Amino acid sequence: MILSGDDIHKALAEGRMIVEPAPGKEQIDTTSIDLHMGEPLWIWNPALTRPDSETLKINLDEYNYREFSKQHQVEVDKEPSGRYLLQPNRIYLGSTFEKVRFPAGSKLAGRVEGKSSLARLGFSVHMTAPMIHCGTGLGVITLEMFNHGPFAIEVTPGKTRICQLILEEVSREPKERTGRNFIRQEDAQG
Repeated sequence: MILSGDDIHKALAEGRMIVEPAPGKEQIDTTSIDLHMGEPLWIWNPALTRPDSETLKINLDEYNYREFSKQHQVEVDKEPSGRYLLQPNRIYLGSTFEKVRFPAGSKLAGRVEGKSSLARLGFSVHMTAPMIHCGTGLGVITLEMFNHGPFAIEVTPGKTRICQLILEEVSREPKERTGRNFIRQEDAQG
């Protein structure tokens, strides 16, 4: 069952979910919470796709994302305005400004989804990993973003509403998640 706006307010007040900083009333819609763009922002090193560069191969059975990303990602510089400029045809890894937690006893989980206003520009906010599991620690939500459109898009950390979080009730109380790769993330690199 998807929670309504009233149920979202109630879950926040009861501590069944934690969002820091707490969302303003204008962020909570009929069935979702808008979350803002965080920082820093990362891209895969552009040198990896130069025509003269050797294609890097990844064995998914053996690779470690954290090690791989630290070797091959570069941080995106902000514009003098304090905004990021998201170029067409590029993958960006970023995070939400807000940290989110669903305590194990809350029986809540979430799904991060893009916003239609951004999708209509050709901007995808997550590519394949929308689930925020019940029992996760307080941390940012990593956003795997791609600009499919012909426009460069400006986003401001802490201000631009980049995605929405849809809350769902879990049928039974799940056990606390441990030993997972991306629990309590501080940024998109884990």
